Amino acid sequence: MPEVIVAGAGVAGLSAAHRLLERGFDVTLVEADDYLGGKLGASRDLGTPDWSEHCFHMYLNWYNNFWAFVDEIGVRRHFLPMPAINYLKRDQYGKAHQLTNIGSPWTMLQNVFNGVSPPADNFIYMYSLFDLVSKIISPQKSFEQTSVLAFMASRPYMTDEAMNGSKRTLAEAFACPSYLSSARSYRSLVKYGLRQPDPTMWLLNGNTHETLFVPWRSYLERRAGQGWGRLDIQTLRSVQEIGLSEDGERIERITVGVMPHSASRRRGEVIRPPYSYEIPVPGDLILAIPPKQLGRLVSFEVMQRAPGLADVRKLLSEPMISLDLYFKRKLPDVPAGITLLLDSRHDLSFLDQSQIWRDWEGGTFLNLIASDADTVIHYSDDEIIKVMVTELKRFLRFDDADLDEARTHLKTNIGEELVTNQVGSWHYRPSATTSISNLFIAGDFCQSVVDVVTIEGAVVTGLLAAEAIRCRWGFGRPITIIEPEEYPTLPLAALAAAQRPLVYAAKAISTADTALRRAYQEIFPNG
Repeated sequence: MPEVIVAGAGVAGLSAAHRLLERGFDVTLVEADDYLGGKLGASRDLGTPDWSEHCFHMYLNWYNNFWAFVDEIGVRRHFLPMPAINYLKRDQYGKAHQLTNIGSPWTMLQNVFNGVSPPADNFIYMYSLFDLVSKIISPQKSFEQTSVLAFMASRPYMTDEAMNGSKRTLAEAFACPSYLSSARSYRSLVKYGLRQPDPTMWLLNGNTHETLFVPWRSYLERRAGQGWGRLDIQTLRSVQEIGLSEDGERIERITVGVMPHSASRRRGEVIRPPYSYEIPVPGDLILAIPPKQLGRLVSFEVMQRAPGLADVRKLLSEPMISLDLYFKRKLPDVPAGITLLLDSRHDLSFLDQSQIWRDWEGGTFLNLIASDADTVIHYSDDEIIKVMVTELKRFLRFDDADLDEARTHLKTNIGEELVTNQVGSWHYRPSATTSISNLFIAGDFCQSVVDVVTIEGAVVTGLLAAEAIRCRWGFGRPITIIEPEEYPTLPLAALAAAQRPLVYAAKAISTADTALRRAYQEIFPNG
């Protein structure tokens, strides 16, 4: 049988391995961590009972290929529908505002008057999303080189408060400011969501290790023993070097390092394994690893043969901080679902996992995320925790004595930062195939029809790499890739034009309201 080595057992690597195994390929899956899932996975420190994730995760309706795997593995029951995103203002504890099934005509009026912003500005924000997806863009390259901020600022109906809506969305979905985010990628995110708005998202009712990746691994191992190809999963193994054949046509060997346990690695540390060994590559190699690690594998010899691979070093990535906070009691009035803390320092958001995870016993358990982490990421762990907890106290009521400090867990993505949908970055993103005949690339940062760095983007690129290998060998049936659904652009453009008088009326209302507020503040500066 044809043999494939997949480096990286994240969502992209698992997706590729799954479909190749299904078609009779023998697959060796090597993973640098001691758990599967990559950035979506969950790990547990030695001697502790708690599972920790990179951050909370949202699963969207248009993740068609991801849901196909979920149904095949049989874990759909672990996903809970969440129609709303919560917004909490400072010093307004217990008064969360909600944005529900955005894009649905049945919730539009509710969203306009949700209290996050004045109704006129809420309407302008939602219209701007509609305006964005209704644009007929030609060529696409011009839109890829336009930032979200530039597009929104160019709209004559736009207001500052309405622009804040997009800034909040980008901070949560992209972890990237609007002046750096690609309008093309943002448009893709919005148009896919607009087509399937109900519910807004799905959340897992447990940690990803137990509810998703253990079942996925068990399913693959069981099917490998029932007529699929051979499967060999090797954890704590990291590809350190790739070696070309003498003619430079193919990858002939890889050097694999034996990694220490994940819990023993320090934040941001580049691990040099104590020993390594070479293994031959008799068939094909898929590198489904983060771009920083991929960049380190692009030696001078590899770059000469496949120059475009070196461009992954140009991709912008952003740090993110995840803080697990366990409380000794149940905090009252904490919203269920993802909650954004409006105008918070470091763009904080949280998910109360104790309301989501099944059979949870004990006090409140928050996963608190800092999407804008650049200014604090280099502090010590204790200092970062103090900064984030102090800011959280401006939105929730609790005392330090309420915290179970022994279970507090800080995690960052230093070393595996989140690749952002940066303006102008499309041509730096690798495709599934390379000019080296048996080398393939997968990962959420790769080019695909999805065009957004997401879970679905990772799945699709894994499938693209697998299909390219299948075609190369002419082995097995074609691998199906389901493209996201979207509304036709021309009818959307017509609807946007019909609503244009309303959005200009909303701007007039917003302008008048802003002027009245400023005048009131000048007359009564103390309220």
